[in-house]
Amino acid sequence: MRRFFTGLLACLALALPMTAASTTTASAAAQTDACASGHVCIYKGDIWDGSSNHAKVYDFYYYRTYNVQNLVGDYTILNCQTGGARVQGWTGYNATGSVAWDIGNNCSSGLWTDLTPTNSVRVYA
Repeated sequence: MRRFFTGLLACLALALPMTAASTTTASAAAQTDACASGHVCIYKGDIWDGSSNHAKVYDFYYYRTYNVQNLVGDYTILNCQTGGARVQGWTGYNATGSVAWDIGNNCSSGLWTDLTPTNSVRVYA
């Protein structure tokens, strides 16, 4: 029985790299809770790493400023808005302080960055 499990584990070890290598960017995004067209979504971690365990922590739709909390570490931001809408991260609440990041539509690539200094997010046209 022990040989069976040792052989099984060896086979799995050989199979896993092949599975990870064949994962594409599109399927990695599909495994994560999708960001709908017209939305700006923030996910914990790098959603393009092939893992399916990246929680969506924020999902914004309307043009306005949103105060955010507890964004410590690396996150992925997807701007799936249409019509040239942009999104900014601000160091202070209510879009005060300085702009930490500013992105246009990036739904297919995302921005993976440290959001620790971000305290508010502004969605604007």
